[in-house]
Amino acid sequence: MTTTDSAGSTRVPTATELWFAMNSLVRDHAAESRARIDDRIDMPFSRFRALRRIAVQDLTQSDLARRLGIDAPATSVIVNDLVERGLVTRVEHPTDRRFKVVTITDAGRGVVESVVADQSAAPDMFAALDDDRRRQLAALLDTLREASES
Repeated sequence: MTTTDSAGSTRVPTATELWFAMNSLVRDHAAESRARIDDRIDMPFSRFRALRRIAVQDLTQSDLARRLGIDAPATSVIVNDLVERGLVTRVEHPTDRRFKVVTITDAGRGVVESVVADQSAAPDMFAALDDDRRRQLAALLDTLREASES
């Protein structure tokens, strides 16, 4: 993203400008990616989206709902379906019986890994990145992810 000031000089983009650009890229190409993933798996994309979050770490259902931006009843429907498919398990929280912890199964991890390994699931714009640029982007995303967790 190249930005210029009023004098036409190149300037460093603000964090907000970068956030908007990144957000727009993802949202503008989400339907393309979802369609490709839907063609690959036999479940609604909402299930895959939840499964991907759980593959990163075990989550309580309330944490999963918050990360997905959906309410608790919708999360229960998704988790129930994933449990029925054998892709996740749901157990009582070890220290707080009010919560359930959702954990991915080997079958669930297999679904996520098969989609991640399929290069056609990513939008076509990623063809513009060679191996070095993909590594750079991955490192930058890791930095942002780590900062968001602290």
